[in-house]
Parts: sequence; structure tokens; C-alpha cells
Amino acid sequence: MISATDINNYTSDGVVCIRKLINAPWVHRMLDAIDRLERNPGPFREDYAPDAPGTFFSEKFMWTFDQDFRALVFESPAAEVASALMMATKINMFYDHLMVKEPGAQSVTPWHQDLNYWPAEGRQICSMWIAFDDVGLENGGLEFVRGSHLGKVRYQPFDFKGDRPLETSEFEPLPDIEGHRDHYDIVSWELEPGDALVFHALTLHGGRANTSTNDRRRALSVRWAGEGVRYVRREKMIKL
Repeated sequence: MISATDINNYTSDGVVCIRKLINAPWVHRMLDAIDRLERNPGPFREDYAPDAPGTFFSEKFMWTFDQDFRALVFESPAAEVASALMMATKINMFYDHLMVKEPGAQSVTPWHQDLNYWPAEGRQICSMWIAFDDVGLENGGLEFVRGSHLGKVRYQPFDFKGDRPLETSEFEPLPDIEGHRDHYDIVSWELEPGDALVFHALTLHGGRANTSTNDRRRALSVRWAGEGVRYVRREKMIKL
């Protein structure tokens, strides 16, 4: 499933699109699991848009309590693909993270680097963002700053609920990427159910609002770590 070109693109660009990472039976199985979870929230349900129009919610750690999410981690091709792209000899699943932007959800996912939220460090760490709907920029698709994982500067995370930076001396303030888009090499993909975007945890990325009237955006991000990743204790962050 993974070619040398895919590995080279992941290494140089910090993001690669893997078409048909999971097949139709997996997609249908996981859509049923997502709908079931939406009706019966798990212990880590979080509303990312409490003050904005529309619904944008997340769940985390589903593999610990739901057999279908657990099966995706251990039985689908996902782990093998992550291992190949990171050139890891050992793969660990960090956690799974469901994100659902319903039609009309006006909440924008701010530009950020995933790793700066996590108590982990190392080069072999990625997010695998699996689409379960047709996804484009109009219904909340992701955008990436190509090659940004190679930079030396680390940026302050943002509070997803309020689009405000989390103050910490560990990281620098984020530049105004949205206001100066022509200064950056920004890339995106249109996805079909089962396609995945795999990106390094330091690749700058963000998500659009779901401005469509009928198109849902259900996606599962599975975080993977290779043998070179280690636990670190992060400095406490406060909302600015």
C-alpha cells in the first residue's frame, strides 16, 4: 500500500494522502460505531464550539471502551501504514481522537502543531486523519503548511474552544498564517470515505468551518509513535 514516493513525500512535506487506507466494509463498520457514539456519548465527549453556530464535537480514547474502534487500531492496515511512513521498527498507538463537524458548524480549527499539546517528544510521531465522508474545504477539510515540520521554531498551541493561544514559555507565538497565506506553501486534498491524511505531529495545519448545508464531516485521527518517542513533562499552559 505504501510506496517509496509516499515515504519521501511524508519525510519532505510532512504530510501525505493515502487513498483507500481502509476499504468499504471498514468504513461502514466505523460509520455505525460513530453514529452509535454520537447517540451515546463516551466519557471524553467535548464540544469544540459551545458559542458558535452548529455542532463540532470530539471524543477520545474510544479504543479503551468500544470494540469497533479497538478493532480499527489492531486489525486494520492503519498501524502498518504508519510504521512504514515513519520508518519505525516498533509502533505504538498513542490515542484515537474522533472529530465531527456537522453541516453549518462555523467553528474554524486554528492553525497548530499537534505535538505541542502532548507530553511526548521525538521525530517518529504522526497523526493519521481518516475521512468517513466526502471531504473538501467547504465542509471542514484540512490544510497544511508543506515542510513546516522541518522548521526549528515551535508554536504555542491554541484553545480549540475559543481560538485563543495557550501561553507557555516553551513555544513561540504563532504567526498570522491566515492573514498572509501567500507567504506559505499551503496544500490540501479532497477525500473520499476511507482515504487518510498522514502528517507529522509538527506539521502546521488547520481546518475550515463546515459551511455546507448537508455534508457531514466525520473523521478519526489516530496518533502513532515509533520507538524514538519519549514521554516529557510539559510546562503548564494557561489561556491568554
